[in-house]
Amino acid sequence: MTTATGAVANKFAPLADSIDEALDEIFGFEKFRLGQRQVIESVVSGRDTVVVMPTGSGKSLCYMLPACVIEGLVVVVSPLIALMKDQTDALEQFGIPATFINSSLTRREQNRRLGKIRNGEFKMVFVAPERFNSEVFNQAVEGLNIGLFAIDEAHCISQWGHDFRPDYLTLDQVRERFGEPTTLALTATATPDVQQDIARQLKLDEPNVVVSGFERPNLFFEVFQARRNVDKTERLMAALRRVDEGSAIVYCATRKQVEKIGKKLADAGWHPARYHGGVEDQKRDEIQDAFMAGDVPVLVATNAFGMGVDKSDIRLIVHFNIPGSVEAYYQEAGRAGRDGEESHCLLLYNRNDCRVHEFFIENSHPQRSVVERVWDYLQRQGVGTHQLDADTLAGHISRGRGDRVHSWAVESSLRLLERGGHIGFGNRNGAPWIEVVDRVRPRGLRVDWQALNQRRKIDEQHLNDIVRYATGNGCRQDFLSRYFQSGADDGDGCDHCDICCGIPDYGTSGRREKITTSDSLQLLVRKLLSGVARAARCRGGWGAHAVAGMLRGSTAKKIRNNGLDKLSTYGLLSNLRQRDLVRLLDVLQRLRLTGQDVHGRLTLTERGLDVMKSEEELPRDVDEMLRRYVSPVAEVLDDEDGVGVAPSDLSDTYLKTLRLRKEGLEPDEIADRRGLTKSSVLRHFIVLAAEGYSLQLDNHADDELLAELREAADDWAPGDRLKPLKQSLSTSCNYTDLKLNLAILAGERSASEAKELPDGN
Repeated sequence: MTTATGAVANKFAPLADSIDEALDEIFGFEKFRLGQRQVIESVVSGRDTVVVMPTGSGKSLCYMLPACVIEGLVVVVSPLIALMKDQTDALEQFGIPATFINSSLTRREQNRRLGKIRNGEFKMVFVAPERFNSEVFNQAVEGLNIGLFAIDEAHCISQWGHDFRPDYLTLDQVRERFGEPTTLALTATATPDVQQDIARQLKLDEPNVVVSGFERPNLFFEVFQARRNVDKTERLMAALRRVDEGSAIVYCATRKQVEKIGKKLADAGWHPARYHGGVEDQKRDEIQDAFMAGDVPVLVATNAFGMGVDKSDIRLIVHFNIPGSVEAYYQEAGRAGRDGEESHCLLLYNRNDCRVHEFFIENSHPQRSVVERVWDYLQRQGVGTHQLDADTLAGHISRGRGDRVHSWAVESSLRLLERGGHIGFGNRNGAPWIEVVDRVRPRGLRVDWQALNQRRKIDEQHLNDIVRYATGNGCRQDFLSRYFQSGADDGDGCDHCDICCGIPDYGTSGRREKITTSDSLQLLVRKLLSGVARAARCRGGWGAHAVAGMLRGSTAKKIRNNGLDKLSTYGLLSNLRQRDLVRLLDVLQRLRLTGQDVHGRLTLTERGLDVMKSEEELPRDVDEMLRRYVSPVAEVLDDEDGVGVAPSDLSDTYLKTLRLRKEGLEPDEIADRRGLTKSSVLRHFIVLAAEGYSLQLDNHADDELLAELREAADDWAPGDRLKPLKQSLSTSCNYTDLKLNLAILAGERSASEAKELPDGN
């Protein structure tokens, strides 16, 4: 491509003399975020650069700021048409002339903007990748000085990525037509393999690769192993109850799940909005606007929501179902806590959820036999146009056969045949049509079967990777860092995930019916671990339900036919129920005494092996956790200080907080001593006061606030949401003061039956 004439090139002159001047005077920022300066200096120096930065880390500045200090037009490729206007509006507020060209504009408006681009009236232009198929657009930018070619969501160019898009494959040719300008490829999620593939597909020669920002110390990562949907729902609601300020997003795998969970939350009093592809465009826009404005604090959505959403105060991201890849999970979870405040990322894991993604994979990348069956039927219809759609076609090719083909797999097959030039298909005036263009035998189909199989294997590997994350016993943050940064060593832990800090102490587990056993805790744990160890060596291993069945002496066919009834641990815990044993096996996994492979088979960890063989007392965390679930009738339930459990249905964690308060410790000191958040300690205070325990909080009383609460909180009870109550008050207060005075109020209400710690404490 020829370079621009001097007359045109001068119109794309820099807007600032240096990157620091641009940062301060144009954008008004005092300093760069982690990794930004390194990227911007690389781009401004003219070096091709591949950037991997998580959602919310400031990738857009990496092409916006260079546009201010380099010669030439900056062309930004983005698949997110809905966000182009937001970005151009933001740039114009900074005084940077920018525009976008996409299908949302009329032909006349497109031509008007193209004329202005040609005249050098814009410094930046945003386009979707398919725009380069337009000869009108290509002619408009022909001969212009392209100072920077920036490609957002660059993982879309790689078949190894989690969101491969064929339109991205032509960008290397576009880059060549532009005269191979400095190129910047940006993505929030790319493994080392994808990073290399991005560079190869764009034909970048030894680009600078910058990977940064994957350490998010303000995010707490938790994976909750859930056997049933009711367990998920309980944990979800418990997590939502902790969100006093800010917003929460609950991601579900399907539209049906969004509606179901949305209704359950609405029935429980949260009244969330529901967002998915089946909601009309205008309604979705209204929901998104309401969420961004804070009018809708809880949103239940599919992954259709969130791309480009920049809301700083999202305090909770819950994945009700496991996503299809680590990339997708981290992109969605990373939307939490962008303001740097503490936020929670909760993944509710059940192995059965993987079936949804297995279905997606199977039908998105159909087997060769399915494609050939579709083609065979179309060949029998003959060359020409036929009134058919995927649903009808699926019914025809499945008739009289045992293996029914889903309409999704048929539609995927049609796309493959269209790409090969064999058919065209679509919808005209509400009527579907398929045009058969040629006649060839199945072996003559122009379909890249090898690429199809490879894509299927890649998606299967992505699913295996996120299952490894969910079932692993290592630090969650270390796993994510290693996944996105090749060669990263194992860390020493992050101090902000459930593996490093233990399972967060919230939910209903402390109030569930305890499992009664005649064994001591130590003997019970050894029996359970022995059962796992024996089952793991029997025919490749077994999941929790099979191991539980073996331990209780089940006579089910699955147990007998696979030799589990021949193990020495068969019937070792016949006094316990199946559901109790499964529950205990889940607890052992959360304590990292057992592990689970991607197929759900239980194994013994090194720690579990040590506990099983040891004659010593159980590790303290194991003992404390098990006492939440088990009531051994053979021993006296004393804590480490020899103080009996209070005659209450409260779990031990509340009583530990109470003891420290009795010693005179303030909430901050208790939180530090126990490794909890201050918010958790204050929640303990409210519950303890409501149970009648004296906390001596008079020094925290706010007389004006307390007087109003006696009226406004008449119907409020522990566990109810705080935000509506706070908004109803005329007295100004923060959440800490509100909780402390609610604890005082709860104490007043229960004063007539106040309790004290037993045994003189």
